[in-house]
Formats: sequence, structure tokens, C-alpha cells
Amino acid sequence: MKKPVIVCIDDEPDVLKSLKIELKKAIGDRCIIETAEGGADALELLADLQADECEIALVLSDYIMPDIKGDELLRKIHERSPETLTIMLTGQADLEALSNAIKYAKLYRYIPKPWQNEDLKLTVVEAVHSYLQDQKLTDEIHKRQEVNEELKLVNEALSASESRLSQFLEALPVGVSVYHPDGSIAYFNQAARDLLGEDTIPESTAEQLAATYQLYVANTDELYPPDNLPILRALKGESVKVDDVEIRQDGKRIAIEINTTPIFDASGNIVYAIAAFQDISDRKQAEKILAEYHHTLEAQIDERTEQLQQAALAAEAANKAKSTFIANMSHELRTPLNSILGFAQIMEPSPDLTVENRENMRIIRRSGEHLLSLINEVLDLSKIEAGRMTLNPNNFDLYRLLDDLQDMFQLRVHNQELQLHFQRDADVPQYVRTDDIKLRQVLINLLSNAIKFTQKGEIILRVTKLEKSVFFDLLDSPTACFDTTRSIRDFSRTSSDFATVEWSPDVEDLTVPGFFLLFELEDTGVGIAPEELGNIFKAFVQTASGQKIQKGTGLGLKISRQFVRLMGGEIVVESQLEVGTTFKFEIPVGAVYAAELPDPELNREVSGLEPNQPCYRILIVDDREDNRQLLVQMLSPLGFGVEQATNGQEAIEMWENWHPHLILMDVRMPVMDGYEATKQIKARIKQREQEGEMNISHPDSPIPKIIALTASTIEGRQAFALLVGCDDFISKPFRKTDIFDTLTKHLGVKYLYSNSTDFISIGDRNNLSDSLPNAALAYLPRLPAEWIDNMKQVIRSADFDLIVRTIDEIREPHPELAEILQGHLDNFDYQKILNLIAEAEESDHADEGGTN
Repeated sequence: MKKPVIVCIDDEPDVLKSLKIELKKAIGDRCIIETAEGGADALELLADLQADECEIALVLSDYIMPDIKGDELLRKIHERSPETLTIMLTGQADLEALSNAIKYAKLYRYIPKPWQNEDLKLTVVEAVHSYLQDQKLTDEIHKRQEVNEELKLVNEALSASESRLSQFLEALPVGVSVYHPDGSIAYFNQAARDLLGEDTIPESTAEQLAATYQLYVANTDELYPPDNLPILRALKGESVKVDDVEIRQDGKRIAIEINTTPIFDASGNIVYAIAAFQDISDRKQAEKILAEYHHTLEAQIDERTEQLQQAALAAEAANKAKSTFIANMSHELRTPLNSILGFAQIMEPSPDLTVENRENMRIIRRSGEHLLSLINEVLDLSKIEAGRMTLNPNNFDLYRLLDDLQDMFQLRVHNQELQLHFQRDADVPQYVRTDDIKLRQVLINLLSNAIKFTQKGEIILRVTKLEKSVFFDLLDSPTACFDTTRSIRDFSRTSSDFATVEWSPDVEDLTVPGFFLLFELEDTGVGIAPEELGNIFKAFVQTASGQKIQKGTGLGLKISRQFVRLMGGEIVVESQLEVGTTFKFEIPVGAVYAAELPDPELNREVSGLEPNQPCYRILIVDDREDNRQLLVQMLSPLGFGVEQATNGQEAIEMWENWHPHLILMDVRMPVMDGYEATKQIKARIKQREQEGEMNISHPDSPIPKIIALTASTIEGRQAFALLVGCDDFISKPFRKTDIFDTLTKHLGVKYLYSNSTDFISIGDRNNLSDSLPNAALAYLPRLPAEWIDNMKQVIRSADFDLIVRTIDEIREPHPELAEILQGHLDNFDYQKILNLIAEAEESDHADEGGTN
């Protein structure tokens, strides 16, 4: 026989764990204890238990849960398992919820949180005991019915069965009474006599019980209404359980719990009604004392914590408003940015633009990308606070990252007449593995701060390889600020002598040698006051010096610290007013080989579609005209068939009539959003496939690929889009290559490319120019001597616009070289331009010497 099951339901795992421990102490191995984290999980567990024919004795449920309230959940459980007893655990349930649970869910008991362990144990033991007694009593009733059937055949068996039944009932620790259909008493066991009194068993009917035995409504002086007596209700065919009855004897009040059940014969006629009752005075008294204690305690808590609760509510409301504001503002900002950056990408490579207008277009694009980075910075903080930021390790060239940063900031420090030095030890590996994007952002934030707060002197970035953490030594420095959730001493102790890099589950990687890298950024700036050191890593907080300068958002150091911690490291700061500041952080990294670095990507301008391909039909669905026109201008010139729809309803109609190969579906639209439109399209496709009306290979009515487009940054949107039926997901603002690559991925589209690389972004130009090895420069074209002399002259003049025009003079015959030169110019790296020109000039002289 399977053990009875007790099910505990709460959305907090720690509460479930604690509850299971206490129940285990009270019940031991007599019952199986199962847990469920929420309403849906509980109903699924209940179905599995019933499928396994398990006996569910008791359900303990929390009231406040995110997916369903406790009273509603208990009602559903009672509907599926009526015999199961239920207990509600909460400190927040109102009277209506308790009433619903009692009325519809067979609520056995309500236990406020936090519960008292002894009360919890006592209640659960009593509930299980009551349930088991009910089940045992039911079994006995069935046995008695079987005996009655056998009475027709064997009188001797009847007598024996009655004797056994009488012994069973006499042995029960609860009072049991049986009544004939007319209400007269058929049986009272000894426990019933002890409870009601040996001399108080007259030949009375059920209607006279209230007066005969002085049965009162609990806590009143009213006799229990005869029509509502449990035994009379049972004689009418109703199973009843009440605990609101009191017996008055010799000046005593005895609270009793009564369970009554009708007994039917083979024809469905009621032949008996049985009542089981027990003294619950101790339980009622304990409940009363506990309720009074809880009431007093709650009053004290309410009085002492009212201000704290108000502050918590205000903080929660502010935090919710902040999250809503960030999500909405991100969407509102990203939507126009999508058009700005998208149209800039379309217009920048146009041959119709003058040199000046092309440079203006680059400025527009760079400014848009900068604005996007500021938006992402605020979103990064939001993700950090929500614990949703993840680590994405990559193999990369550390030397090149440092050189890029030095080139990036060289002009700024030159304009401020400062010195910028990058120093790295000889044993620092060139090729390493960690999250290079986050490392780069941390260094950019720290370098920007150093330059901003340094008026004279120098800024030094040192990089050192370590076999173990050195932060332990910083404990002796009186000016160091750690401001961390754990001390540096604990960090040093828990860090292994050799760092171990933990990769994301989706990253395939072999175990690599690990170590620490220590980055130290020292400046001779204004410094930070000791009283401000504890606040510099807080969001939106600026020091007195920062407030004077009035630049920045106050997020850089907050994000930097969280990024460093996410990478497995820690950051500290030392500072003295009017002397300078030093930031130090160390992170664990892995050493890799150059061959393990990914090849640099060379973007090419798509000019059209390869021949002998289907005429692809693309449906663009967006409620904003500028967003639709952006995609139309990207796709139409290449030869795609393009149609537009302004909402999901129109998209469904266009799909039915036009049969596109792929749908670019915005998810946020009026009338019908993209999610609903996708679900309806997918549902119709599935129905027609089942009916044999649609074939994926049919050229006139292909099954479309649906790509979700959204400017929202809310977590889970991508997963939800895929769940409702979308085949892929693209975030706004997007690049042209995002759209082209997606079409290739899902439709197999093949493109033609122009020779020009004028569209390559500044970052790609840097990758291209810096990644070219010396051997690859052998192809450098022969350049006119007059042009070389002219370029040297304009570089010396440092006239940016004049240099751009000079580069454009060779753009048509030598587009690749022009792009490399433009990439160096965008970084103001005039020396690299001169070096490249000099190498081309030497190549020309060598060719001339070879022909003489």
C-alpha cells in the first residue's frame, strides 16, 4: 500500500525547504512529502500523483504566489481531489480569501506566517490523523455494506461481522454514533459515551439532539439549529464536516469536530447516517491563544515598522517606475535611431555624395552610434542590478586592444598637453581569453575619468602578469577603498593560486593555462577626498570634482566594478587630494595561441543578387513609415520583391494574397501586434498542412519565414518571439548586414558584391588595416609621386578635410588602400598613414630599380 502524500506549495524555495524539514520531523516516514513552486507546478504534480493512484492526504499552500492566489488554487485542488484536506499558510490573506477557501476548498486550518513550529507540527499531525481516520472510517463503512449484503445469505456471518465492526468502533479514539433514517439512535461507541456522558444517551431522535446534549453554536449562547445539525444533513444524503459545535456539561464548554456521512444500500436508499466526533478544545484554545498572540505581535510590528514599510513601498514603486521608464525609453529611442543609422548606412556609400557630404554622413552615423552606446550604458546598469548580465569570453590580441586604446585617447591627451604611457611587462601574453568587450569598456571608462580629472602631468596604464592575487597586500594601504560585498582578504583567500577561467555553457573550449592580469591606471589629477571614496562606485553619484566638471552620467565606475566582478576579479582605488588617483583591478584570464584567434571579417558592399535565383518576395510589417521605407530602400534596389503592411491584420491579408517567402515582422503595432499575427499565420499553415493544402516546396505559396523585429530591450522578448512561432529575431537598430545575413540564413540568398569597401565602418577599417601582415602589403599599388608628395604635405598641415579629399583622389582606382588610409585617419593616426605611404613609395623605387 502506498504511503499518503502531503503536498507543500510555495513560490519561495527556502520556505519549501524549511516546511519540508518541519513536516519530516512531525510525520517521519508515515507520509511522502512532495513540494511545488507555484500553482501551475502544483496542479501538474497533483495530476501526476492521481495518475499514479497516490493517496493525497493534505495540501499546504501559500496564499500570495505570482501565478495564482492560494484560495483559488485550493479550490481547484479540492475540485480534483475532494477528500484531500487543505491548510493555508500566509500572513496576508484577507477574510474573503479565507471564506472562499473554507467554502470551496475544504480548508482544514489557516496558519499565519511566520508559523510556530510546534503549532505547525500539531496541526499537520492532527490533519493527517483526521484524514487517515476519515479514510479508515470510510473503509469500515464499505466493509459494513459488504456485511449487509452477505446478511441475506449467511446470518452467522452477519453476527460475526457486526461483532467485529462493534469492536473496531469501540477501539476508535473518536466518538462514533450511527442513526436510523428516522433519526433514532442506532449505535454509540464508548468514546461517544465518554464525551457526551454515560447517563445522557436517551431514546431521543436526531431532531432532539441539540437540546438533549446541549449542543451550541461555538462562542454563542444559541442552540445549534436542528435543520443544520450535521447528522440530519447526512440523513438527507450530505457528507458534512463542522468544527463550530460546543457541548455544555457541568459548566464546561467542550469544542467538538463532527464528521457525518450517509450510508446507502444497494438501491441507493439511505439506511444509516454515521457521525464521528472528537474533542478539539485544546486545539481551539491553542488557536485562540496563537491568534491573540499574532494579533498583538502584528500590532506591535505595524506600529514600529510603519515608516519602514512606507519607505519600502516607495522604493519598490520607484524601482518599478524606473524599470518601466528604461524599457519604454529604450524602445522610443531605439526606434528613431534605427532609421538614423539605417539610412546613414544606405546613403554613405552613394557615389552621388560629395566628399564633404560623405564625411557629414559618417559624422551622423558615428554620433548615432555614440548615442546608442549611451543608451546601452544605462541598460547595462539595469541588467547589472537585475542580475541578468552574462560573461562572453573570446580569444583576442591583448597587445592590439591596448594599442587601439592608446591611439584612441592620444589626441585627447595631446590637446590637454598631458602624457599618456602604456606599460606592460615582458611576460604578459599577447593572446588571451576573457570577455574582451567588457575589459575594453572598463579600460575606456577608467581612462576617460583619468583624462577628465587630470589638468597636468601624466597618465600611466600598467599591465602585469600574476600567478596569484596581490590584493591581499593592499590591506595595509590606508587610502585604499574596496567598497565590495566581500573583503579583499576573503577574495584573496578564496581565489586559487592559479586562476581558473569559467566559460559559458554555450562556449566550446579546451582547458587553457590560467593566471591573473593586474591593470593599474595612475594619474596626477585632482584626487578624491577620503570621505568620497565610499561613494565613487555608486550609480549616478559623482565626486565634488565631477560635479564641478559637469560631465558624464555617474555610471562609468559602477558599471566598471560590476564588469570586473563578472569576469571573476575585483577593483580597488587609492587616492590623495591634489596628488592623484590609482585604480587597480585584476581578473583571471587564459592564455591562447595566435592560431586560435578568429579571422578578421572583411565587409563588402552588396550590389545585387546572383542570377538564377527565385524572385524572393519580402513582406515588411511595421506601423512606422520611416522603418518600412528603410527596409524598402535596403532591399528593393537589390532585386527583391517587396510589399508593405502597417499592422498584423494587414500582414495576414498580404500573406494570404501575396505569399511572401519571408516576413520582417515588427512586434509592437496597433490593431494587431506581430506576436498575434505570427501565431495566426502559423496556425493557418499548420491546419492547411494537415489538410494537404500547403507544401513547403511549392514556389507559388511557400511557407514563409517570419523574422521578429523589435526595439525593446526587455529580457525574454527573443525567447517569447521564438515561442509564438517566429523563426528568428533581430534587434533595432540593426545593420544592413544583419538583414542580408538573415535572408541568407533562412532563404539561402546569394549576393553580388561591388569592389568598393567605402561602406566599411570605422571599427572594421581598423580591423582591416591593423590585421594586414607585412606580407600582404606586397600588393600595394604604384602611386603617383605627385600624389605622395601632396599627401605628405597635407598630413603635416593636419587639415582633416584636406586629407579626406586627398584620399578620395585615389578612391576610385584603389578603393581598398583608400579605406585603410581612411581608417587610420578616423583614429587620427597620421604616423601610420605616413608609414604606409613610405612603404608604397619604397615599393615603387624597387620596381623601378628592377626594370633598369
